[in-house]
Amino acid sequence: MISEHQTRTALISEGLKALIANGYDGVGIGPILTAAGVPRGSFYYFFKSKEEFAVAVLEAYHRHYQDLHAPLLDDAALSPSQRLRDYFDDLERIHLAETPLGGCLYGVFAQTVSARSAAFRDKLASIFAIWAAQLAKLLETAQTMGEIDPTLDPKEAAGFLIEAYEGALIRMKVDGNAVGFDRFRRFALEPILAKPG
Repeated sequence: MISEHQTRTALISEGLKALIANGYDGVGIGPILTAAGVPRGSFYYFFKSKEEFAVAVLEAYHRHYQDLHAPLLDDAALSPSQRLRDYFDDLERIHLAETPLGGCLYGVFAQTVSARSAAFRDKLASIFAIWAAQLAKLLETAQTMGEIDPTLDPKEAAGFLIEAYEGALIRMKVDGNAVGFDRFRRFALEPILAKPG
């Protein structure tokens, strides 16, 4: 017999695939239930609405990437600059391995977030803020170690890296190749990580 935890996990897993591929407005609950092998009544046992379900998927996605990249971002054996390069290299590898190319759930949700509730927008904004703070911390450490420009604003630079990265993912989805990510490296990441002087 399938446990409640397994049922909820199956719904979130199938929901993630559907939401990344089709966006919030392009997804109906029915196909997700069919793919997960879950009856409609079970869905409403776990989630009061589609939006509550989308928040649960978003939280699971966020936890997954936090757990996946924490060892890399915290690896004191590598310089902060190298950790940032390796981090974005790994993200590129993950996204290029997707079939079809899906992109980042944060960016997918952000494109239509103005139509969602204030609570949903706040949840997504808080996740972007956590992400930016992680990158800013690495940039601050890189400054302390003399690796990058000491006059750089780490918070602004972190925000810009996220925005440029999300834009690169959109181009990767459109073009079906890594050219957009190559531009992200050359015009966003590497200039920020350039050694001072």
